[in-house]
Amino acid sequence: MTYLSHTVRSLRRDPIPGETVRLVLSVAEDASAEAVAASVESLGGELVRELQFGRLLVEVEQSDIDAVCSFDAVTRVETDAVLGPT
Repeated sequence: MTYLSHTVRSLRRDPIPGETVRLVLSVAEDASAEAVAASVESLGGELVRELQFGRLLVEVEQSDIDAVCSFDAVTRVETDAVLGPT
């Protein structure tokens, strides 16, 4: 089962149409990061950069979060920044 951060779960339930979000995707050890990046790009998103420890920073439309969370090769989906108290 894929871990989803609280913020990702919230955005998945109530995406803002036309808004993008940067996500950090953890790729399973036996999976291809290149294949995950290609899947993100097939949604119209983009690979921002590869991170350490088998993670990718991607940018997608908020309405595509559900599709990203369903990728078999992804074990964790988190936002790229945690918001502090406002």
